[in-house]
Amino acid sequence: MIRRLLAAALLASAAAAQSEHPFADRYQATLDFSEPPQGRAWRCDAQDVFALKSFCIDQPQLKLSLEACQIALGHHERNVLWAAVLPDAPGKLQVAPQGQGEAVTGVWLRFHPARLQELIPKETIVGQGRADAAALGKRMCAWKIGGSWQSGNLPVVPWRHWLIVDVDTDAPARRFFSVDGKTDTVKPEPAFANRPLPALRTVTEAQALAAFDTVWSAFDREYAMFGIKAGVDWPALRDTWRPRAQTANSSYAVAVALAGLVEPLQDLHVWVKAGDEFVPIAARNRPLNGNWRACLARWQKVVDSKVGVVHARNDDGVGYVAIHQLGKKEMVAAFDQALDALADCHGLIVDLRFNGGGDETLARQIAGRFLADTCLYSSSRFRNGKRHDDLGPPQPRRCEPRGPWRYQSPVVVLQGQRTMSSAESFALMLAQAPNVTTMGDRTAGSSGNPRQVQTDIGVVANLPRWLDLDPEGKPIEDVGIPPQVRVDAKEQEFTPTHDPVLEAALTHLDKLPAAERKPGKR
Repeated sequence: MIRRLLAAALLASAAAAQSEHPFADRYQATLDFSEPPQGRAWRCDAQDVFALKSFCIDQPQLKLSLEACQIALGHHERNVLWAAVLPDAPGKLQVAPQGQGEAVTGVWLRFHPARLQELIPKETIVGQGRADAAALGKRMCAWKIGGSWQSGNLPVVPWRHWLIVDVDTDAPARRFFSVDGKTDTVKPEPAFANRPLPALRTVTEAQALAAFDTVWSAFDREYAMFGIKAGVDWPALRDTWRPRAQTANSSYAVAVALAGLVEPLQDLHVWVKAGDEFVPIAARNRPLNGNWRACLARWQKVVDSKVGVVHARNDDGVGYVAIHQLGKKEMVAAFDQALDALADCHGLIVDLRFNGGGDETLARQIAGRFLADTCLYSSSRFRNGKRHDDLGPPQPRRCEPRGPWRYQSPVVVLQGQRTMSSAESFALMLAQAPNVTTMGDRTAGSSGNPRQVQTDIGVVANLPRWLDLDPEGKPIEDVGIPPQVRVDAKEQEFTPTHDPVLEAALTHLDKLPAAERKPGKR
């Protein structure tokens, strides 16, 4: 009885201590490591920045300490997935496998959400931090996220015992450490040493305003989709963000103001760069409705062309071709070789779920292998006047047949919300063939035909210039292209051994009567 009372008292004491932590109610860990890892959309706003008296890492093989600093927290819902620590003055890398003794100018942390209060003790928190530190934290995330625990450049939940400490120093060098809490070991990664966060480029007020006005004016003249972007008041956005550009003291700060300007467009083709740095712009989440490992596991022999085309077949006479990108001219020949290898298959799956677009002319060449006649698959409208609704007439885009032979047996095209840009046009081309059935989810709903707007301070903005229409003349922006057969599948249904969308396609082709199972090449 005494032991039970003591245990209860200890639990109550621990719960009370936790509830006193300023983060206890604001950030709660509800996510855990998952397989396959799931990239999580995140936010980091002014209310996610805190002033700290100090910050330290105290491991046997890694010790660093900072005095007063700002910490910006990036979170999915209420789960903190990353933190950027920005010291008011450089700290010290006291013990480390590399860079020992160097001054610390910034720290990027990747950790399990349940470890937040452990890493940031309540006694170190002063209160709410500087609002401008949110942009600097997002800058650090954009530069460093590709190096640790990510999927599609979105953070995933790491193992609970794992910690990434990614340090910029005044060397200048970047010191990247993986800390394994199970063994108390620290592993350095020298490959990142020459990729520190770039130094900020200073600009004058006149330069900042000129850059802002160049980008705003270019969108005002050329952007063709203002008419379908509900609630976007372009002049009002200029009035909001131009003063912020005016007070910017670096090219990156100007880019942040421009990112704020264009973010309400929610256009996946719009981006802003300062030098080599992309500025994060919040965008709608687009879940991936596929698992590549499961796709590979489903086939007996997989042939990878190494140029974005992968093909395979099963013993039942069904072929599979995944087209991952539309960027390399060699992929057309690789696809032709794959189609020749699968010519005797009575059914074919063309997988576009992992394809983010590229060169539409490559898509036309591939789609031509399925077409008997020239077809209209899309049309485009461009701005032709000063008013935002001044658009020219639709300009048709067509796809022609291409030899030496046409695949004529049933084809299932797999698509989803990661099927984007020219890959969406690709799906529309294929859908014009009578033997094609599209399956999965809607596509991304983003097509741009963009150009890059250059400024004198090294800031670049990507400007989409057309309004893309489906064969019926309806805009695809934001809504995407629906599949003929929708396959609803939850995130947890996709595993390294099971892909419900692929299985639905195989089931669809299995229903073909034996008498109708004929080679694709006839």
